[in-house]
Amino acid sequence: MLLQGSLQEFNLPNVLQLVKMSAKTGTLTVRREGRLGQLHFRDGHIHYAAVEPATMPIGERLVRSGAITPRQLEEALAAQRDVGQDRRLGSVLVTLDYIDRETLAQAIGDQIEEAAFDLLGWTEGQFQFSGEASPPDEDILVELTVDGLIIDGCRRIDEWDLVMASLGSLQHIPRLEYGEAIGDRGSVSFSAEEWRVISLVDGRRDAGSVIRDSGLNRFRAARILRQLVDDGLAVMRPAAIEGIGDALAVIVRSPIDFYTEVFLATINEESLTRHLLMMTLDDEEIEVPMVAVTLPEEEGDEEQTLVFALGSGSHAPAWRELAGRSAAGILLVNANSTESVRASAEDLGAIAAVERLPLVVATYVSVAEEPVPEEVVRKGLGFDEQVPVLGCELRDPADVMRVVAAALERAAGQAAVAAEAARAAEREDGAVP
Repeated sequence: MLLQGSLQEFNLPNVLQLVKMSAKTGTLTVRREGRLGQLHFRDGHIHYAAVEPATMPIGERLVRSGAITPRQLEEALAAQRDVGQDRRLGSVLVTLDYIDRETLAQAIGDQIEEAAFDLLGWTEGQFQFSGEASPPDEDILVELTVDGLIIDGCRRIDEWDLVMASLGSLQHIPRLEYGEAIGDRGSVSFSAEEWRVISLVDGRRDAGSVIRDSGLNRFRAARILRQLVDDGLAVMRPAAIEGIGDALAVIVRSPIDFYTEVFLATINEESLTRHLLMMTLDDEEIEVPMVAVTLPEEEGDEEQTLVFALGSGSHAPAWRELAGRSAAGILLVNANSTESVRASAEDLGAIAAVERLPLVVATYVSVAEEPVPEEVVRKGLGFDEQVPVLGCELRDPADVMRVVAAALERAAGQAAVAAEAARAAEREDGAVP
């Protein structure tokens, strides 16, 4: 059967119905910019689905769910390399007796279903069905009916609207609450999956992070979180990161996430939050991990100032987009040695690529007693004398606030110059007498 075309002209549910009615065996491949999805059929039923890049590989899913430890995952990956990549990671984990087949089947089943529902939401791209292609060498498959997938997909879309009505936004921060209604009930019991979500509601993670870190099916975790809110067991509060682009914001960059978070926590640990920001760039949905704080408010402050950082290795276009909405940037440089200084060259390049972003460099030491001299830092990274270089003890509030103040001062100076240039242009045009 020759079946190919564009999703803009022939949507995926209609394509799936055609494959079902013809009871075909083969693979439906869908391509769109930056992503590839596949649905594998046997006699018109879906047995396997995958999307690349995967939102959560099976190993990470098992770690987040608590089924295995990070160390066990590392050992399994090493064993997989020894025997060859053709051996599936799940099979290696079972052989090592780290998980049983039932646990593996549940995780793979969730992964397959999530991929299928993800594909169902694609409205753009090219599709092609091939009767020759077969699913990968998986010993655990599922059986999904096309009608069931479409009906459940529509139900999920409707219910997701209710989820978002309760949560407000996946960037909002859930916090556990003990209301009067709970006391009147006398006792509350939870399933193992519900406990998995509740244990992550710490007043710092946003809803998106709680859902991801639970290791559960995304829809299932979101439903649990919604139920907690609706039952009065949790409340949602807006996050400061939602003001990026409107409020004053400073972006921090460093090659080592640990030291970045120490810097942010020293600014205002009480306000520190962790986020999984969802961004759409060039029709591609990107997950961007972020840590943020707000400056301690002082009398007379008219707006909050946000200081935030993305995880090292974050999607480069997403980083540029958020840096472009920021008033200034701070580059943390490890000044233990000349080599450690040069490790920040890539980060400096990323900041330099953002047009008109004022920069302050903060040097710190982690193992050395004294930092290398400032001239070594300047020479090693190659920036000019206009960029301030400030020594900073990352756990010293005075040092850290001095760096932030310098960044804000540079931002204010640049804004004043830009405003004066605009006024001068208006005068030249005769708009201002």
